[in-house]
Amino acid sequence: MSDATTKEPAAADAANGKANTERSLPAMYETVSVLSAGLHGDLRFTPANKFPGAAGLNAIIVAAAEFPEAALHYPIVFSEQGDKHAAHVITGHTTGENRFVEKSGKWRTGAYIPAYVRRYPFILVEDTEQDKLTLAADLKSRWFGDKKGEPLFEDGKPSETAQNAFKFCTTYHRQLLETDVLLGQIAETGILVERNADVTLPDETKRRITGFKVVDEQKLGELDDETFLSLRKNGALSLIYCHLISMRNWRNIAAATAK
Repeated sequence: MSDATTKEPAAADAANGKANTERSLPAMYETVSVLSAGLHGDLRFTPANKFPGAAGLNAIIVAAAEFPEAALHYPIVFSEQGDKHAAHVITGHTTGENRFVEKSGKWRTGAYIPAYVRRYPFILVEDTEQDKLTLAADLKSRWFGDKKGEPLFEDGKPSETAQNAFKFCTTYHRQLLETDVLLGQIAETGILVERNADVTLPDETKRRITGFKVVDEQKLGELDDETFLSLRKNGALSLIYCHLISMRNWRNIAAATAK
C-alpha cells in the first residue's frame, strides 16, 4: 500500500551510535543515528516547516489518538502484518505520490499533518544493552548543522529541544502500541475486509488503490450485543466511527490533485 508502512528500527549499534544499516529504515529516513553528547555535542537543530521527504508517501501510519482530526481530511484504512495491526491515512493515488505536499515541501494549507511526519527527523530506537528506548535522528536531514539552530546538548546533557523531541517521540511510540492493541480487538471481531478504491481524477484518468482493509458496515451491524459493547468499552468503537466517516474523503485526494 505504501512505503510508509516500513517497520521502524528495532535496535541500535551502541558501539558507534548508528542503527544497523542492514535493517530496513522507516520511510523518510536516510540514516538513523543514536544521539549522544560525546558524538553530537555541537549539533544544532532548526525546526522544520517543510516536509519534502514526505512527498513520496501515499499512505502514512497514524495512531488512534489522531483519528478524530485525521478523519476530517483523509481516508483512514487498516493493514495487518502478521499479528501486528496499523492504521494509515491515504494521501495519494499511487506509491510515491503524496498530493498534500506542495513542490516547496510545505504541507497543504489547512490539512492535518500526521505525527509520523511531524516527528521527523527524530525517532526512538531500542538500546539493547540498557533495555530502554533512546533518541536518535536522521543526521542527513537538512535541519541539522553546527552553526544555526537550537543546540541538542548543553553542558553534556540533553537540551530542552532534545528533551521535547524525546517526549514527542515517546508519546507517539506509546500511542502506536495502544493503537495496535485496539485494532487487534477490532480485527478479532471479523468486521475488517479487503477493499479497493477507484478514484477518478479531474482529467478523467482512473486510478485504483489496493492492499488495505476497511470496516464492513453490514458485519458491524450484525455483531452480537456483547461484542459490540466490548468495542465501546475499550474505546475501539470510536475509532470505527471515525474510520467510517473518513471514507468520504477519497474525493479530497482528487481535489488535491487539481491544485
